Amino acid sequence: MKRNFYSVTRVLLFVLCLFSATALNAQKGWEQVHELPFTNAMHLSSEGNLLLADLTYDETSGIYLSTDGGENWTKTNAAGYSYNLFVENDEYIFAAGMGCKVARSDDGGKTWEVLSYARNVVDLIGEENIEWSNAYAMALHDGKLFVGDFCGGGVIYSEDNGETWVNTDIASLSYGEADPKLGKQPVENIYNLVSYNGELYAFGVYFVFRYDAATNAWETIASNSNFMAVSAIYQGTLCLGRSVINDSYDADFVVTLNKDGEWGALARPETYDNNIRAMHADGKHLFVGMQYNKLYHTSNGGETWQELSKNYPSGSVPMFIRTDDKYVYLACYHSWSNESGLWRLEKSELEGEVEGIGNINTDNKATTTYDLSGRRVLQPSKGLYIVNGKKTYLK
Repeated sequence: MKRNFYSVTRVLLFVLCLFSATALNAQKGWEQVHELPFTNAMHLSSEGNLLLADLTYDETSGIYLSTDGGENWTKTNAAGYSYNLFVENDEYIFAAGMGCKVARSDDGGKTWEVLSYARNVVDLIGEENIEWSNAYAMALHDGKLFVGDFCGGGVIYSEDNGETWVNTDIASLSYGEADPKLGKQPVENIYNLVSYNGELYAFGVYFVFRYDAATNAWETIASNSNFMAVSAIYQGTLCLGRSVINDSYDADFVVTLNKDGEWGALARPETYDNNIRAMHADGKHLFVGMQYNKLYHTSNGGETWQELSKNYPSGSVPMFIRTDDKYVYLACYHSWSNESGLWRLEKSELEGEVEGIGNINTDNKATTTYDLSGRRVLQPSKGLYIVNGKKTYLK
């Protein structure tokens, strides 16, 4: 009996070890799809094409295309203007770049034409600054293409897919005292534009604005932006990350804004790093890519986080995260490394998922916030907030 027992035990242990080894080998982790020095922007088109753009300042940058899942790549005809981000509507893919340029493609990214909004901002930023002007913010809202000029040109929009442009009110994006040399107030630098819940929001270095189409002007709704440069709409709630060094366990990790205009925050993973460089949501999942070589994922509204670290390109800065049914794609920047480029992770490796994501709620106490599961978490950062035109001090 004992001999049979030990024989059966050995067989079970062998099967268990074989299963564990097989499962371990199945976890391939991140794999590089395409190496591209100075990778800057990434897009996954509606028809499944992969697009990459690189960052150089000698006009050799461009837009690269793969139509077969990353196996083969072609440098397109897009002129080199260091394109920073892509958006897509039913007719075109748009790419915003340096020099007041916006490129567009009507064939899934295969060919491009480059347009310009320079005439709309030259009087605001000066002829000498046109070639150095940049756009990091772009959004589609109410049938219009909005672009945020980063060098003092404010926010402009086009109703004809970039053929012509209209300025929004520049005074409502200005702040502080007038510069005695320039004779005008500084204009907020816009890092992010988001169409959410029927409203258009602009996020700058300092302020958060909401667009009023009736007046073509911007309302300041908060003064706590502090570089809210990345965002995703997750389970109906706008989630925002601050792309700035802010190492603290006490600061907000992912800031939230719900459909009722209430601010909140998600609970954090076990990290003091709050410098979020990339963010993406695809329904159940929320991904955040950190400056300090970490990528986290939650499927339960921030109640728990999973670090996606196997074979992660730790020497690079995450720039964009996108997903399809099979993969999580990560575009990474590194100035002098072959890790710069496009990486991917099989979605089957997203473990520990939890069902039943709820909504963010807040009670009547201004200093209490909840995560997407309804669990009380961090308080907002202390200081002055301007919410709906009213000053609120959190002590």
